[in-house]
This record gives sequence, structure tokens and C-alpha cells, in this order.
Amino acid sequence: MFQTEALIDTSILPSDIMSLRDVKFFDFVRKEAGDAAVDLFEIQIINCVKSLLMTADVYCIMNLKSKALDCFKNKHGFMLDDDTFIIKSGIKGNVDYLFDLLKQKCTEDAKLTKTSKRNQSSPPLNRTINTSSTTTESTMAVLSSNSSNVVTSKSLNLSLDEHKSYINITLNNWCKNNESRLNLSNLSLIEDQHYSISI
Repeated sequence: MFQTEALIDTSILPSDIMSLRDVKFFDFVRKEAGDAAVDLFEIQIINCVKSLLMTADVYCIMNLKSKALDCFKNKHGFMLDDDTFIIKSGIKGNVDYLFDLLKQKCTEDAKLTKTSKRNQSSPPLNRTINTSSTTTESTMAVLSSNSSNVVTSKSLNLSLDEHKSYINITLNNWCKNNESRLNLSNLSLIEDQHYSISI
């Protein structure tokens, strides 16, 4: 079977996807998965992302014996010889893709929140400029597994590019020294992608 992970691109999702409800949620579903997916969700009152992700089996409605559901089942499913219904495979594919996409978005948001909380608890960069001479001192607290180590460096008349280079090298060294402690392999930060430097 094809690995759908290659198709999952959460950047297509609206930034407020987690707060969409009712009509706005159904409009989004219609755009990404089609009218049949909207019908499947509406009939079950699945009206937001959280409701969708918390629903154990969105297709279980096809197994219910109810005359009120016959029109829905005939439109969106196939009746088998044993008088049971299954959802049409195109609808199932669209809904499964949407489910995987939204699940991935939730995972990414959780990681981002966790990283953000960790960064908020990190000590700030303290920078002191000695105006009586041309020496600049920078002090940065670097987290280690047991305590804080303070790294102090002195530089004489460094250009802006040299300062940026020093900061980049220091960050890369920190990443190398802490990737195992943070359970991240090949941890690296890229300027202008993960952070920016303003001097």
C-alpha cells in the first residue's frame, strides 16, 4: 500500500484550523475531502477537529440498522450480499487522508508548544559592553545536564559578521554538546530558518 506520509503537508492547513467549528469546519472539510466527507461528519455531528480526532470510528455509522440512515448509506456506500454496507473507497481515502493530516498537525503543534515552553525556561543571553575600552564581553548561560555553565568570551573590535559567526559557532557547538541529552539526533539550528541574529 502507498505510504501516505509522503502526501502529508500540514502547511496547506489554515492557521486557525483547530478553532474552526460547524459551517467553517465543514467548508474546510469540503475543500480538502469533498461533499461526501461533509455528509459523513454532519450526520454524526462531528463539527470540529477535536471531535473528529476523538471519534473512534467515523465509518461505524454504516453498521447501524436504521431506516433514517438508508438514504445516506445508499448514496455513500455499497450494500453487500449480507445486507451490510461499506463506505465507498474514494470517500474512505479522502477521510483517512484528512484524519492523518489533522493528526500530524496536532503532533506538530504539541512539539512546538513543548519546545516553546523549554525555550522560555532557558536563561537569557546577557551582554555587557565595556564603554571604557574597545573590549566587548558576552556572557551566555549554557544548560548542561546538572547545572548551568557560564561561557564568557572577550573580543577586540570584532565586525558584525565576526560577531554573527561567533554566535553561530557557539550555537552549533551547544547543539552538538546537548543533542543526546535532548534525545535529538543531528540537532542543528540554521540562521534565518530557526533563528535570526540582530546586532
